[in-house]
Amino acid sequence: MKNNSELQIDVQNAIKWKPLLNAAEIGVTAKDGIVSLTSSVSSWHKKEEAGRIAWNTLGIWRVNNDLALDHRYF
Repeated sequence: MKNNSELQIDVQNAIKWKPLLNAAEIGVTAKDGIVSLTSSVSSWHKKEEAGRIAWNTLGIWRVNNDLALDHRYF
Protein backbone atom coordinates (compact mmCIF):
# COMPACT_ATOMS: atom_id res chain seq x y z
CA MET A 1 0.00 0.00 0.00
CA LYS A 2 1.23 3.47 -0.82
CA ASN A 3 1.91 5.93 1.96
CA ASN A 4 -0.13 9.09 2.46
CA SER A 5 2.30 11.37 0.63
CA GLU A 6 2.40 9.10 -2.40
CA LEU A 7 -1.40 8.93 -2.59
CA GLN A 8 -1.67 12.70 -2.27
CA ILE A 9 0.87 13.25 -5.05
CA ASP A 10 -0.84 10.69 -7.30
CA VAL A 11 -4.20 12.47 -6.98
CA GLN A 12 -2.63 15.91 -7.48
CA ASN A 13 -0.80 14.71 -10.59
CA ALA A 14 -3.96 13.15 -12.02
CA ILE A 15 -5.84 16.43 -11.51
CA LYS A 16 -3.06 18.36 -13.30
CA TRP A 17 -3.73 16.39 -16.49
CA LYS A 18 -7.37 17.52 -16.72
CA PRO A 19 -7.60 20.79 -18.66
CA LEU A 20 -11.00 21.55 -17.10
CA LEU A 21 -9.48 21.71 -13.61
CA ASN A 22 -6.94 24.04 -12.06
CA ALA A 23 -4.86 21.85 -9.76
CA ALA A 24 -3.69 24.90 -7.80
CA GLU A 25 -7.31 25.54 -6.74
CA ILE A 26 -7.93 22.08 -5.30
CA GLY A 27 -6.55 21.04 -1.94
CA VAL A 28 -5.75 17.33 -1.63
CA THR A 29 -4.98 15.45 1.56
CA ALA A 30 -4.68 11.70 1.97
CA LYS A 31 -4.66 9.43 4.99
CA ASP A 32 -4.86 5.64 5.00
CA GLY A 33 -6.48 5.40 1.56
CA ILE A 34 -8.93 8.22 2.21
CA VAL A 35 -8.53 11.36 0.15
CA SER A 36 -10.16 14.69 0.95
CA LEU A 37 -10.67 17.40 -1.64
CA THR A 38 -11.04 20.94 -0.30
CA SER A 39 -11.33 24.50 -1.58
CA SER A 40 -13.84 25.82 -4.10
CA VAL A 41 -14.50 25.44 -7.80
CA SER A 42 -16.64 27.35 -10.26
CA SER A 43 -19.03 24.58 -11.30
CA TRP A 44 -20.70 21.37 -10.18
CA HIS A 45 -19.08 19.63 -13.16
CA LYS A 46 -15.60 20.53 -11.90
CA LYS A 47 -16.45 19.24 -8.43
CA GLU A 48 -17.69 15.94 -9.83
CA GLU A 49 -14.72 15.58 -12.17
CA ALA A 50 -12.23 16.10 -9.34
CA GLY A 51 -14.06 13.46 -7.31
CA ARG A 52 -13.99 10.98 -10.21
CA ILE A 53 -10.28 11.52 -10.67
CA ALA A 54 -9.64 10.84 -6.99
CA TRP A 55 -11.79 7.67 -7.09
CA ASN A 56 -9.87 6.41 -10.12
CA THR A 57 -6.49 6.80 -8.42
CA LEU A 58 -4.95 3.46 -7.46
CA GLY A 59 -4.88 2.98 -3.68
CA ILE A 60 -7.81 5.27 -2.87
CA TRP A 61 -10.76 3.53 -1.24
CA ARG A 62 -12.77 6.55 -0.06
CA VAL A 63 -13.16 10.14 -1.25
CA ASN A 64 -14.44 13.05 0.82
CA ASN A 65 -15.33 15.59 -1.83
CA ASP A 66 -15.62 18.75 0.25
CA LEU A 67 -15.17 21.10 -2.69
CA ALA A 68 -17.53 24.05 -2.41
CA LEU A 69 -19.18 25.78 -5.33
CA ASP A 70 -17.99 29.35 -5.66
CA HIS A 71 -21.18 31.26 -6.32
CA ARG A 72 -19.32 34.28 -7.69
CA TYR A 73 -19.37 32.43 -11.02
CA PHE A 74 -23.15 32.05 -11.15
